[in-house]
Amino acid sequence: MSAEGIRAIVDFKNVNTDRVHVTLYPPTFTTDEILYVMPASIPGTYAKMDFGYFIKNFKATDKSGGYIPVRRLNDNEFLIIGGNRLAKIEYDVNDTYDDTTHTLDVFNPGGTNIQQDTNIMFGAHGFLGYFSGNQHVPYTLECIKPSYFYMATSLDKQQVNDTLDILKAKNYDALVDNPAMLSRPDTISYMQGATKITIAVYSTGGKVTAEMVAKVIKPVTKTVESFLGMMPVDRYTFLFYFVGQDRKDLRRKEAYGALEHNYSSMYFLPETSDQGMLKSWIAQTAVHEFLHILVPLNLHSKEIARFDFREPKMSRHLWLYEGVTEYFSVLSRAQSGDLNEKEFRRTIRQKIFGSMFMMPKPVAMTELSKNVLLPEYQKMYGVVYEKGALLGMFLDITLREQSGGKITLLSLIRELTKKFGPDRPFEDTVLFNEIEAVAGKDIRPFLNTYFDSATDIPYADMFAKIGWKFVEEDSIQGFAFSGIRARMMDSALKLQVRKDDNTLGAKQGDIIISINGTEVNPNDEEESESLVSLINDPESEEEVSISVKRGEDILTLKGTPKMTMKQEKSVILEFPDATEKQKALLQHLLKH
Repeated sequence: MSAEGIRAIVDFKNVNTDRVHVTLYPPTFTTDEILYVMPASIPGTYAKMDFGYFIKNFKATDKSGGYIPVRRLNDNEFLIIGGNRLAKIEYDVNDTYDDTTHTLDVFNPGGTNIQQDTNIMFGAHGFLGYFSGNQHVPYTLECIKPSYFYMATSLDKQQVNDTLDILKAKNYDALVDNPAMLSRPDTISYMQGATKITIAVYSTGGKVTAEMVAKVIKPVTKTVESFLGMMPVDRYTFLFYFVGQDRKDLRRKEAYGALEHNYSSMYFLPETSDQGMLKSWIAQTAVHEFLHILVPLNLHSKEIARFDFREPKMSRHLWLYEGVTEYFSVLSRAQSGDLNEKEFRRTIRQKIFGSMFMMPKPVAMTELSKNVLLPEYQKMYGVVYEKGALLGMFLDITLREQSGGKITLLSLIRELTKKFGPDRPFEDTVLFNEIEAVAGKDIRPFLNTYFDSATDIPYADMFAKIGWKFVEEDSIQGFAFSGIRARMMDSALKLQVRKDDNTLGAKQGDIIISINGTEVNPNDEEESESLVSLINDPESEEEVSISVKRGEDILTLKGTPKMTMKQEKSVILEFPDATEKQKALLQHLLKH
């Protein structure tokens, strides 16, 4: 194959039955058989999704327009027999958002959307593939679009006229790493330090605007800059898709969340006009996604750097990429004052509950990471945001303690990034050796014990280092709905009721549909755990409204938790007799 690049025409203007037409002009091939590959998965996701499933009517032609035989080997692979005559490939693309036929769930922030005349979510991995062995060749995309569409992306873009944008990427990896959103323009840009931040919003019911989102994002970017001490990228784009309650076709999977990229992140979130609710949904998620510019985007193993789109290989260090990033997202907010110490403790406590909730049996984090695509481990994937974050915190505390404050988890990652960086990946099996080389041999037992084995975390000992007291179970004064607990049972969130005359008027077996207007998503364990805490562990006497299904009826239950003595598990308290050394370590942690 020559050094030529790939030219593709993607027609977003003439959408036919919810399908986009793609025309691809390949480089010159000298071999008879060539393989065109669509991704089975993409970086930042940890599940198989088979984007080739959404490719229809695939055909290949020579210079005279004659058809070249194509054999579809599986969902993702198209074997072209006569590659040395190949002049053009054409096919149609279905989107993933409203698909009901695919047996695999495509995570919406990594998916594609085709809504004629209103919105296109263009993750290139859902529209374009690569020729096997040739991920490195450059791509030029001619994107035909309605004149009223604006394309928001961090990729190199040339606006030729109001119906044609040209995108250029140095290779397939860069193309996939830079998604785009097309819709009627609703964008805001501003400078955070030397970084241009762009926010683009599409809201199905028009309830959310870029101006509303910017009020939440601006403190986020300020928090990240303060935490890192700098902004490591010159540009960053936040792409937001908000879906309304009425769009049952799009809300079917309730796959809310976000996906990180080097210069952008893509969000799929429920629509609301409530600014407070917007903040609660966006702030923590956006900090997390933005902080991925540290790991894995600037520090990663070869499995990440040389991503195998055809047969993805997972790294042993998902705890680093997701768990440490999640810890940093909480720590940065605590350091900025967005979370006070009590809120910080509460967030950490919720992660202990989440860890127990999501991991039914002990598994080493490195084992879970390496095998996360397997069904048995896929069920536990969410624990990397819980136990992974807790282990990140305890690694940070241990590093600070052992080094007398000279080494922190953030400084460790910075040192490792100097040696490796985005274009110099590390060997997956030697990361602990590299950490030891920076932090000293005393850190190795911690890594072996808590990351490379399934040893339980000694919470009491770890929290004691920073003057916090951990109690497995205690009788404390606090707010509660007496006689009521919310539990996940049989893939539904149900109320367990011990007293029929309870505050909420709940009945045994009531199925919870929503809490305070937020729908319960049984498939999102992290979000469900947060909602459950409003019933099982309320923080104030604020009224809670719960929509439940009771038999064939849909009812709204409202009640106010009361102050009472209650039995609580995994309690984290400020220890009044903390030593000066313990207090100093906590202050060192919270004051950056």
